[in-house]
Amino acid sequence: MCHQANMTIFDKITNSIKRLKKSQKLFQEKVLNNPKFKWYQRGVWLASLSWAAVLTVQSVPYYSAIGIGESAYKSGDYATAELKFKEALKESEKYSATDLRRAKVCNNLAELYRTTYKFEIAEPFYDRSVEIARKLGNNHPELPMSLNNLATLYRDEGRYEESERTFREALSIWDKRIKRDDSNRAAILNGTGKILRDQGKYSEAEKYYKEALTIKEKTLGPNDADNAVVLANLGGVYRDQGNYPQSESYYLRALRIDSAALGDNHPHTATDLNNLAGLYRDQNRLDEAASLYKQALEIRTRALGPTHPLTAKTLLGMAELASKKGDLNEAQRLLETAVAIQRKTLSPEHPELATTYNLMGNLFLAQHKDLDACKMQNMCVAIREKRLNPKHPDMGIALIDRARAEQSNRADSDRAESNYVSDLDRGMQILTDALGLDHPVTKRILAGIHLVRTKT
Repeated sequence: MCHQANMTIFDKITNSIKRLKKSQKLFQEKVLNNPKFKWYQRGVWLASLSWAAVLTVQSVPYYSAIGIGESAYKSGDYATAELKFKEALKESEKYSATDLRRAKVCNNLAELYRTTYKFEIAEPFYDRSVEIARKLGNNHPELPMSLNNLATLYRDEGRYEESERTFREALSIWDKRIKRDDSNRAAILNGTGKILRDQGKYSEAEKYYKEALTIKEKTLGPNDADNAVVLANLGGVYRDQGNYPQSESYYLRALRIDSAALGDNHPHTATDLNNLAGLYRDQNRLDEAASLYKQALEIRTRALGPTHPLTAKTLLGMAELASKKGDLNEAQRLLETAVAIQRKTLSPEHPELATTYNLMGNLFLAQHKDLDACKMQNMCVAIREKRLNPKHPDMGIALIDRARAEQSNRADSDRAESNYVSDLDRGMQILTDALGLDHPVTKRILAGIHLVRTKT
């Protein structure tokens, strides 16, 4: 009975296959072999090919402009890059509102303007790139990467809270939707680490940097130039925490990679030299620091120009070194050159300007120019109160340095004494909470306070 049932099922399957083959043969004879169908098929193919050709021809001006612009950007020819990106932007207006080509050219223009410190022009282009990416949905990598780039702009502008919030949104979308450990995720992790370090959250920043480095070394190999950026950032966060041997190790690794991959005269190599020079200055290895600063300045002046913000950064480091050597006139000359560059390229409330005002205030104090010292320290504190987390160690340093200037400039002794005590107490509390008593910066600042107090 069971055997009979199985035979019946088998017969049914066999008959179904026969009927299917018969239908296929009939379709072949009546349709596929029909001359009319063949001409229709060719027509569809030719129409498709023609439409593809039209789309390709229409895209040629866009891709040509984008390609030339990106090449010019990489070589530092920003004028040509801007011209070509604008041509590509005009071409992209022919495409749909959600076309990725629009997002790409908006992002390229934004990066160009951010790189050249034209932040107010860059932001609308970043916003447009994010807007297009949002229309595509959270499942596309374009959205988290667009947010990453916007967060970088916020960080460069000193808008730290907005920057951290935007970096975290980018990372959250990536981890929930994209779920890939690649160089893009590493870029978001690295950016998040930088904004955390800027706010004095060193342990958390270190964690993000290390995760980014692990991904980059796994996907790109241990000697790729992209790794040098994260290595340098790790060197910086260890330097901030007073771990100088670890910092030097990472800085040297970054320098070796950039020198081998990019050459000895590349701006990235100059950044590595500048980082090492700052570390050696902190360690009182002054001759080594001077030599490295000189190399970094030569490269940056030649590659970026004498009025670039990064050139100003090297001048600031050299000014600190000159001050440490006791050459106050040279320190003042370098600081004045640097601040003139920064005032032309940065917003009036940029954190980097606050750092320069702090350095100028300390220099004027050493020169016994007490009124000028107070003015500079007030400008520094005003910016940092607007831009930094109130618990950031730089906030503590600014308050302590202002207290030193106020104590020295006793035009109104009662008010000066009151301000001095208030700033000193707040600054010491912030600094010791953020860095601890054993940090080299804390020790240096406290030693300076002790000297001031013994004079009062």
